[in-house]
Amino acid sequence: MRFRTVVRGGLVALSGLAVVLAGPATQPASADPTLDDAKTKLEAIERQQSELGEQWSEVKLQLEQGKQKVTTLNADIAAQQRKVDALRTQAQQVALNHFQNRGVDITIQLVTSPDPDSFLSDMSTMGKVDQNMNSLLQDYQAQQANLADLQRSARDQVATTLAEEKRLDALNDQLEAKVEEGQQLVDQLTEQERQRLNVGDGSVSRDEARDALITDGSADSRALAAVKYAMSKVNGSQYVWGAEGPTGFDCSGLMLASYRSVGVSLPHSSRAQFSVGRPVSKSELKPGDLLFFYNPIHHVGMYIGNGLFVHARNVRDDLDVTRLDSYPAYQGARRVLG
Repeated sequence: MRFRTVVRGGLVALSGLAVVLAGPATQPASADPTLDDAKTKLEAIERQQSELGEQWSEVKLQLEQGKQKVTTLNADIAAQQRKVDALRTQAQQVALNHFQNRGVDITIQLVTSPDPDSFLSDMSTMGKVDQNMNSLLQDYQAQQANLADLQRSARDQVATTLAEEKRLDALNDQLEAKVEEGQQLVDQLTEQERQRLNVGDGSVSRDEARDALITDGSADSRALAAVKYAMSKVNGSQYVWGAEGPTGFDCSGLMLASYRSVGVSLPHSSRAQFSVGRPVSKSELKPGDLLFFYNPIHHVGMYIGNGLFVHARNVRDDLDVTRLDSYPAYQGARRVLG
């Protein structure tokens, strides 16, 4: 597999360690201090990558929402501008009529008018011209003030959006640096140490993962379909920061894509997904439940049954099926369907 991160809309690919979905560990834990130290450091780096990735997802979500707000504000400004322009035209017409008819004998105006009935109606209005004009100007000023508020809000939102874009770029740079740091650490290991790096990491065989899904059918049918989608991506897909398919995913992107395949919308952020659905205890887990890790939360996976879960693990391991009791810092679960 390769280390990957999204950088300004593209992908940075760095050669790395090839890791396959392994069977249950049969070898004893490493007695090599160098390997143990490297594994500890690599796990810390990958946690930092995950934390940065979650921040990236949150900022990206805020950026998308900010851009939508700008679009909405621009539409509101255009509508408000039309309203202000209409009031201005109306006020100008009232003032012009008053000026043109000023000092002209009303009898002459009535006799010479092509439409006496309309003229009398206009006279009723013109008789109240001062009152009407005052009301019209007040309305115009109020609507002009509303327009100015909308324009100010739009400017503020644009400034916020630009700041979020800069922050996203900075997080991209930090992610890229962390990926490079992890790659350099792996490069310092011997080939034998690389092969032993993932021993005892909780990964399971394909057969064990498939059996778990077959034997636990108690979940909602759409939740089961979401699990099957996630499982179908384990082989041949890669971990890519900010991606949600079809062959690249980050942790929350895999959850999003899996539930999107059954018509359910999820936000692209593990912390945001922690507010979706309802909480369930560890003893009540069913296939399709979302599992959350670390504090603050910055990783999410999907329960598949028999104590196993599928997740986009990290840029080194890509997509994986893992024993829940082997994975650190479990924080809770949410049921999206059922």
